[in-house]
Amino acid sequence: MGIALLSLRQAEKVEPQLKAAINAVPAAQAALARVAASAARPKTLADAGLSARERLALREGPAEAVAAALNARQYVQQIADKDREMTRSQMVWALGRIEPNEIDTMLRSLAKMRGRYATLVLEYAQTERPIGHVALEELRGLRERIEEFERGLETIKTAILEGTAEVAGVKVAQM
Repeated sequence: MGIALLSLRQAEKVEPQLKAAINAVPAAQAALARVAASAARPKTLADAGLSARERLALREGPAEAVAAALNARQYVQQIADKDREMTRSQMVWALGRIEPNEIDTMLRSLAKMRGRYATLVLEYAQTERPIGHVALEELRGLRERIEEFERGLETIKTAILEGTAEVAGVKVAQM
């Protein structure tokens, strides 16, 4: 039996998600049975009036059986859809509610790194001698950290816009 270590942010999300997952499958089957009993036959699960959680619960099943019923293009589309949904659910679970001061701290760190990088480039440009390996590694490392922070910031901004991350005191974006 493995032991899972969760951050406080993740732990706050786990209990409601587990309860919802446990209750989702029977609820989805009951909803599908209601729809099947009605006279109007829906073409897809989305047309059946099921929630996203209920559709997901019904979609789960033997992967081999699902894959065998699809052509290659449909299967690749299904992979892309699953990737998006899994990423979205992990973002919701991992990020949870972001405090504005967390974003401010990250932006402050990014600005300091950018300033330090610019200062070093100007400093090394003023010298007549070649830049040493240590100085070059420092510049490279700083540039890579800046790039990673910028990517992280873009990921967080996208998550906020998509509604997978919630910022305290900010309304959820409506797309």
